[in-house]
Amino acid sequence: MGTPIDRTNIHSWFFEPVTSENGRGSLTIDGVENIANHKYKGGQYTFFDNLLNPFWQYLTELLPITLAPNMVTTIGGIHCAIAYVLMWYYSPQFDNFVPDWVVFFSGYCSIAYYTLDCMDGKQARRTGTSSPLGQLFDHGFDCLNNVVYIALVSSFTMCGRSKSYLFLQVMLQFGFFTAQWEEYYIHVLPHALGNLGVTEINYGIGIFTVMNSFVNRELIWKSRMEDIIPVVIGTYLPPSVGELEFRYFSVLLAGILFIPILLASFHRVLNHENLGKNQNHFSAVSKLGTPFLIGVTPFLLPESVIQNDIRYVSIATALVFCLLTVKMICFSMAKMTYASFQLEALPYFLICLWIRLDENITELGISLILRGLCLWYAYRMLNLAKRTINQICDRLDIFCFSIKAKKVE
Repeated sequence: MGTPIDRTNIHSWFFEPVTSENGRGSLTIDGVENIANHKYKGGQYTFFDNLLNPFWQYLTELLPITLAPNMVTTIGGIHCAIAYVLMWYYSPQFDNFVPDWVVFFSGYCSIAYYTLDCMDGKQARRTGTSSPLGQLFDHGFDCLNNVVYIALVSSFTMCGRSKSYLFLQVMLQFGFFTAQWEEYYIHVLPHALGNLGVTEINYGIGIFTVMNSFVNRELIWKSRMEDIIPVVIGTYLPPSVGELEFRYFSVLLAGILFIPILLASFHRVLNHENLGKNQNHFSAVSKLGTPFLIGVTPFLLPESVIQNDIRYVSIATALVFCLLTVKMICFSMAKMTYASFQLEALPYFLICLWIRLDENITELGISLILRGLCLWYAYRMLNLAKRTINQICDRLDIFCFSIKAKKVE
């Protein structure tokens, strides 16, 4: 066949090209070929990336040579899954006191996940099994684990049952989507803003969580700001700030800190030559419309839903974000047209609208509906992953979770 087509600069509002196998695949024929030829290009590395690289390489050398790189990623993901389930058990709505050992263990799991995440690519090069599937697998797990990081914060701040918690979640997930959107257009995945990058943030969250397992968390995080801020500074702040508890103030501030990262990403994309020569600025910005609406929607739900079912609101929001982000990752590598309005998000919008407008739904009914929405998007995520992995493995003649023996000539 000829050279596969790059369709990233072709605009579509709602509909995307029909995929292979009469729509049963997730990628077009050209898309599969583009992924097969894809070469990953990361952004700048920070001081700590370079400092820790020999350590990650040393740990990689300790792994069995027969261990597939994607299994390294999966083992890291299992760490985060166990931590999330534990935190869910002890704090169903993110606001209960979590035992010290759970906080410590969850922080360790976060550190272990990121360390293994930095080792999988090295294991691929060590075993001679580097492939585009590894990038997709790696970034897909990163996307899912964003919700674990937010749960980590709640494990010591006890900031659940609040819109502050949701604000931090949607800012993190929107930021992660924006990074993949940037790669879609300029073909470089940003790692850092100056010397602050994913390594510093990931290890920082893990270490800070571990540290919180040794302190009186309720005394610290439930203090009011007026009791913490020096009087000289407090006189210049609105009374509403002084009345805030430290946990809510900190979570809101953490969410706000994502704004410079988002603005930097917008600047890089909108001023890149790829958009300048194709005059696709409006098309590029329009692709952020659906994730932006997903981020806004939870704040339109009744306060009672936030109080009683924030866990399922969080999971449903996380899964629909993940579905669209993983799709963006796939389409970026496949150089396929990504529609501005993603129809996959429609059930999420309709369910949230129903809950907001129908006053006759009981609390139990809302809870069941949200759980059903979570199951639906979990199914859609698994279905997308399965179809994409199968197509790539078939094209590259590889296995996903094991190293395929080389054919003897």
